[in-house]
Amino acid sequence: MHASDIAGPLVVVDRSTPALDAIRLIADQDLLGLVIAEHDGHPSAVVSSIDVTRYMLPGYLLDDLSLANTLGADGVEDLRLGMEGRTLGDLVDDDSVAVRRVLVVPADAGLVEVAARMVDAGTQVALVHDPSRDEPVFVTLPGLLDALVGRWDARS
Repeated sequence: MHASDIAGPLVVVDRSTPALDAIRLIADQDLLGLVIAEHDGHPSAVVSSIDVTRYMLPGYLLDDLSLANTLGADGVEDLRLGMEGRTLGDLVDDDSVAVRRVLVVPADAGLVEVAARMVDAGTQVALVHDPSRDEPVFVTLPGLLDALVGRWDARS
């Protein structure tokens, strides 16, 4: 089994995507993260949902978690207001957010190779280099683990 066998499409957004839209997309589709494309459409970065959430929260709350309970119901609206006008490009350029370059794996890479490359890169998403496809396809860590477990179960 190869990377191309377990690859599939993912939501790819560009740097100009409003941060509020990205948050809504993560929430609506239960995404672990987002693939961000450059202006030419080429996927270049991956940001996890936890880092998008980190970007949404004011730094002082993360510095002192006891303050988070003091915001009350208005705090939720304050979070939304704080994100208005911000884009994923702003997030990518923010030094406090962990943004990873898109890992590219060959279409014929085996499952173990893909797993090793993903762990080495510290990413949950890999772009599969498959010239035969028009749209980009990706391997996700859950999809990779599912394929590995399926192989184990088939041998049992």
